[in-house]
Amino acid sequence: MGRESDDRTGGERSVEAGGSGSVAAGGDITNAITGGTFTAPVIQARTSGDTLTGSQYTGDHVDFRDATFNDRVTAAEHHYYAHIPAPADWRPVTDAEPLEFGVRLTQHVPGQPDVPPYVPRDCDEELRAKLAHRGLVLILGEPYTGKSYTAWHGVRGLAGHRLYAPDPGEDLRGLLAALKGEPGQYIVWLDELTDHLGEDGLDPRMLARLTGLGAVLLGTMSPDEYYRRRSGDTPGDRAIAMARTVDLPRRWSEAELERLAAHDDPRAYPAYMWSGEEGAASYFAVGHLLFDEWRREGTRTSHPRGQLLVRAAVDLARCGVTGAVPVELLRRVQEQYGDEERESFEDALAWATTSMFGVAGLLVAGEETDTWRAYGALVAEALRSEDLDTVPDGVWWLLLDATEDGAPIDRAAVLDAARAALHRRFEAGDAELMFAFADRVGGEEHETLLRGAADAGHARAAEDWAARLLDTGDEMTALRYLHAAAESGSVTAAREVGRLHRAHAERWLRVAAESGDGRAAHELGKLLVGSGGTIEALRWYVKAFDAGHEAVAASLGTLMMNWNRPQDAEFWLRRGAALGDPLAVFNLAILLDHWTNHDEEVEHLLRRLLAEGYSVAPQALGSFLHRSGSHEEAEAVLTQAALRGSGEAAFLLGAFFLQAGAGDEATVWFRRAAQQGHYDAKMQLGELPSPPSDPPATVDE
Repeated sequence: MGRESDDRTGGERSVEAGGSGSVAAGGDITNAITGGTFTAPVIQARTSGDTLTGSQYTGDHVDFRDATFNDRVTAAEHHYYAHIPAPADWRPVTDAEPLEFGVRLTQHVPGQPDVPPYVPRDCDEELRAKLAHRGLVLILGEPYTGKSYTAWHGVRGLAGHRLYAPDPGEDLRGLLAALKGEPGQYIVWLDELTDHLGEDGLDPRMLARLTGLGAVLLGTMSPDEYYRRRSGDTPGDRAIAMARTVDLPRRWSEAELERLAAHDDPRAYPAYMWSGEEGAASYFAVGHLLFDEWRREGTRTSHPRGQLLVRAAVDLARCGVTGAVPVELLRRVQEQYGDEERESFEDALAWATTSMFGVAGLLVAGEETDTWRAYGALVAEALRSEDLDTVPDGVWWLLLDATEDGAPIDRAAVLDAARAALHRRFEAGDAELMFAFADRVGGEEHETLLRGAADAGHARAAEDWAARLLDTGDEMTALRYLHAAAESGSVTAAREVGRLHRAHAERWLRVAAESGDGRAAHELGKLLVGSGGTIEALRWYVKAFDAGHEAVAASLGTLMMNWNRPQDAEFWLRRGAALGDPLAVFNLAILLDHWTNHDEEVEHLLRRLLAEGYSVAPQALGSFLHRSGSHEEAEAVLTQAALRGSGEAAFLLGAFFLQAGAGDEATVWFRRAAQQGHYDAKMQLGELPSPPSDPPATVDE
């Protein structure tokens, strides 16, 4: 009776007809024939247990095409489903290279290997323990978590094992035939196990037989795929359920990162610093590709604002902001690099956050809603790159000001980064930079930078530094800085210089006057009159005269005139006029014009002053001539003075033309006077509020 063994998984069929024979595994169909003569190639034999005699048969079809059998036959049929080398030719695991396991190339660094040295993972010991037993071991992890490198490192410890790595989709049934009768220790590397399942792939029966033949099967799979399929009912699903698993998280543990940082490889420390949530394996595998995607010219063309947005996020990290920031802050930072009308902010953000290479976008979402940060490798590559522009000053100020407004930013980290980035410019004396930074820091650093900016000629810094010096009582040093600021155009500094000089003048004039210096007493009196201290001023005028300082006569006469004491005023003013004091001459002319009938003397005094170029003489002479009936000469004198910028002369001309009924011409002169700040001209034009017709009886009213 015939017998058939149909082992589909093993790929072998044997047919025995009336005898026995042996079959050798080979790459073609092979046959063993007993007791007969066989010529021509054998193509196929099928039977369900019937007897074969020569070319006669009953049962299933047998096709020996052109063959002649003269005796009883034993035939065997073998299918090789792939070209699998003999196990003796498999590589020792210790010879395997990382790239053979699918480890990806990282950024090329001259003098360094294509991939960085392996960093021990926390799961290595667990993996070694599970690889010590035959069967299927799966490393579970997302794409680019280091599964292939971890697998490579794991099998390297299996001394004496030989390795075979089928291609994706390769018919695995040939492994059984290859390993049969070949005792030993074998590793079958099934990277991305999903690619090795299916009709001709791994199933429970094949797994059991391969295990029995001494094989350890090591594969990788994503956690989602594993947990979805292990409860399924396909042959591949049932094989997955039989696996021993090792989890490999994307984010590296602190211990793993410390081991990474300890490596001498120049790529190690940047990965330690910037791999972040995405993990160091992802950093090494695709970080440089993401950087190239950001920086390439095509991106500038298709996503101009997106490229700026990513730069803003990268620069945030360069500024010490390593965490995710609210999208509105990211928008404000991006605007520091200019507006880009060709792409909206929303479109730019959508592009920059779209996942690339199956890992992440150029911008990575933070834990809080609508917060983003740059993919860490972009920052590391930017720091390594020599052609990336410096961070704009406006970004530093925006971030430091934002921390004052409650933005979730580590202010100390930003300050440290700013000091490191800007110190060369500080040392070079960049006044504007020092002042801006000083305005955002405190303590000794603020004072050092503020003084540095002031010494470098920054007007605002000089003002602020002078104010600090004044607070400490150092007025003389403060004056030096205020002078510099005033000369640079600072109105505030100019005012302070005048105030301080007046205060110093009064102080030192008192010292001199009290020592009997008549001229000092005179100058002190004039200062006091200007500040409303007329009674004290009179005392110092008298002291000046007593000290023999005759020039005080004009000031005494003017004070008496203001006090409505015309006789005393005339006495002292005539004394001063005799000394040639123009103030005495002018005030004497005014006094005589108002209190006496000395018109000829008044005109003589005013013409004398006009000839000497006294500034207010044209207005006084023009007014006098107009009252005297010399209208044409008055108009000529006043016009000349008005055209030289005298608001009083322009106002008098306006008044005279208005009186003559020439309203339009009067308005022209009133406007010219108003432009010079003339009070009465502004009142005439309605540019100042008019006082009430019935003034209040008291200040409170």
